[in-house]
Amino acid sequence: MTLWYLARGSGLVLLAVLTANLVLGIAIQGGWHPGAWPRFAVQAVHRNLALLAVVLLVIHVVTIELDPFVPVGWWAALVPFVSPYRPFWLGLGTLSLDLIAAVVVTSLLRSHLRLRWWRVVHWLTYLSWPVAVLHSLGTGTDTRLTWVFGFEVGCVGLVAATVIFRVGRADRYRAGVRVLLMVAAAATPMAVLAWSAAGPLQSGWARRAGTPTTALASGAPAGARGQPPAPARFTASFVGSATSSPSGQGETISISGRVQGGAGGQLMVSLVANQLPGGSLAVDRGTVTYRPATGSQIYTGAVVSVAPGSLIFRLAPRGGASEPAELTISGPVPASSVSGLLYFGSVAAGPAGGDGGQDS
Repeated sequence: MTLWYLARGSGLVLLAVLTANLVLGIAIQGGWHPGAWPRFAVQAVHRNLALLAVVLLVIHVVTIELDPFVPVGWWAALVPFVSPYRPFWLGLGTLSLDLIAAVVVTSLLRSHLRLRWWRVVHWLTYLSWPVAVLHSLGTGTDTRLTWVFGFEVGCVGLVAATVIFRVGRADRYRAGVRVLLMVAAAATPMAVLAWSAAGPLQSGWARRAGTPTTALASGAPAGARGQPPAPARFTASFVGSATSSPSGQGETISISGRVQGGAGGQLMVSLVANQLPGGSLAVDRGTVTYRPATGSQIYTGAVVSVAPGSLIFRLAPRGGASEPAELTISGPVPASSVSGLLYFGSVAAGPAGGDGGQDS
């Protein structure tokens, strides 16, 4: 999970740096210059942003390759469109990487190249940015998060505004051409919104984007690379049995059965109850294991609250974040047949806390 967060975080920061560098470059070419800064300082910022982008790019690529959830392949980091994971959209990222690498290499060899050739390659920076944006939107497993999508569209809007500023100051263009270019720039964010609404923001995009069947079958949400899979929040029926056996000064109560609905599967609860004066039992602790019908993850956790007819607990896959859950049971326990409801990802309107010391 750490690798997944680092890969996505470095990718988003990289997009921000590339956007800032592109905006600064367009603004400088358009004649913009901060009055308090000498020209060499602005150029130094422009150059250092490019170097920072290279560092972030290395982190992004390495963490993606080390992330074990799906096999991207080291070769796919150099050759576009050969990865088994979302080949086209991941290939756009590789293409952007190759363009940036070409600019870096030719910049280091600038003294050995003709100025005209260096400028031609340097212009590839402008092409690498839109390719990187499409890569982020199409491959990014968190594009459907509101703040992530808003950030990506904001980057597009900022570049569009800078292009409008640049074209508006370009006297070499005829008035009609300037208006046409400015309208095209202004329409670009709207086009990105429309395409995203029909593509990456739609359910089922992971499959259409080329996510391997094995990754989809593992239950990862929307193809989230490296994240332990989690079923969607659901409420389902529970049917099973509850048995008890002596345990020290009390009893061990075992509840097991089938989850019918939601993610399905099997649920097992083990409660340790201590004998109180008078013969009643108080649940001291409990563990829960949930195995969904689909996927290979097993969720385990501890009971955090016990009330008559209700168990509240938290479940987590190995290495993943925990989810709240509640099992409500109607009728006495133990019994050969029990039934109730399982709330996964939430709890019912009953007690939400407690110390697990309620009478049973």
